[in-house]
Amino acid sequence: MGILNPHIEIFCKLKKKYPKLFLKKTLTISQQAVYANEKEVKNILLKNNIKIKKINSNFDKKNKIPDWFNTKYSENVNAQYLLSLFGSNQVLSSDSSKYENPDLVIDLNKKVNKKLFNQFENIVDVGTLEHVFDTHLALENYIQMLKKGGHLLIAVPCSNMIDHGFYTFSPTLFHDYFTSNNFKILGCYLRESSPFMYEYKSNIYEYKKLGQEIPFISDRAVEFIVLAKKVKNIKKVNKPIQSVYLNKKGWKKNETSSNLKLKKSLYFFIKKVVFGSLFYLPFFFQKLIFLKIRGKNIKKI
Repeated sequence: MGILNPHIEIFCKLKKKYPKLFLKKTLTISQQAVYANEKEVKNILLKNNIKIKKINSNFDKKNKIPDWFNTKYSENVNAQYLLSLFGSNQVLSSDSSKYENPDLVIDLNKKVNKKLFNQFENIVDVGTLEHVFDTHLALENYIQMLKKGGHLLIAVPCSNMIDHGFYTFSPTLFHDYFTSNNFKILGCYLRESSPFMYEYKSNIYEYKKLGQEIPFISDRAVEFIVLAKKVKNIKKVNKPIQSVYLNKKGWKKNETSSNLKLKKSLYFFIKKVVFGSLFYLPFFFQKLIFLKIRGKNIKKI
């Protein structure tokens, strides 16, 4: 995919909230395509009152995506220039192939060289992780390459993107994984748009916090964007249990369901009757009711 105008808008929101974001040394995962030219990029930053870093006139701004040469995208800027405008002193690109001329060749299906440990203040992955088979190792590599106090920004498909990549992801994966590994979640968003025309108008939603499962559905493609901060280094990466289960009463104590006392039996009876009746309603009404209950933590912006 690459960095679209709505992504740049979200970058601006996060930058205003966390001024240290994108400062110093940044690594992009893949040669990130930018769907905007220099004028469009600067207009978005100025509109959002982002202070634009002064850059030398000889800075290489040109598009680095070979498939875009001699197309309408050929005048677009590269991600190195975009992130430099946000404040990065150095932006390096990485990929598993030399095809798009990355600065570093890194196969995320393998453990990264220890020379890359704790080297970057920022790691930006917009649309790469879903194409990496070994997701767990890729995330572990991100953790290892990121400095303490550094920021990790990831955007991945969440739903309605069949065969775009190996995987689509739920927000709970990143919430549970990062909070289990000394990271703090700083911001989460859902981007709803066309799965066919990437530049089609997007709807952006802030995902304030995890709640009940399935809080949002759409007939369009949905992307999840998360910003997490590495609070401290870890010696061993933890594999979490999904929080929706971990937070259940009795789970941590390893109690069996037969040993758990059913409290508020009248409440459970009423709940069973109400939910049973929903079975006979058309799907439209089911959707309306469930999303009203479960979508309280999601707000359109």
